[in-house]
Amino acid sequence: MIRILKVGFITGLGTGYIPIAPATFSCLISILLWFFLIDFPLIYWAVFVNLFIWGLLISQEFVKEWGKDPHRIVVDEYATFLLPLYFIPKKILPLLIAFVLFRVLDVIKPPPLRQLEKLPGAWGIMFDDLGAGLYTTIIVLILQKLMNL
Repeated sequence: MIRILKVGFITGLGTGYIPIAPATFSCLISILLWFFLIDFPLIYWAVFVNLFIWGLLISQEFVKEWGKDPHRIVVDEYATFLLPLYFIPKKILPLLIAFVLFRVLDVIKPPPLRQLEKLPGAWGIMFDDLGAGLYTTIIVLILQKLMNL
């Protein structure tokens, strides 16, 4: 039973098993959490921190079994996409911009994200996406100032 819960958690309720773009689909979990929790900042940040820490711990267990950074582990995406989402208004354009930026940055991995990905085990899985979330946050905040989103 515990294993099923852990697998469900790290695979984003099974989105990690989607054959095409599982990480992208897992971001829908982030969007749902953002939509329902954004008005409760303490709960929002508690969820973010818990998803990240538990993602790190549980992913480490499964890296030993599934190999380094298996595509079905998507907790890294849906946990860390919450970071930039916190800083955007509940509007479709900022949401789309943040989503596209996060996914692009996660895929292209500008420095030092590529180096973070090389950290051992779950550290590499989680921290490169945290970096993508941080980069996305910075860019979104700049765009909000420049474009008045």
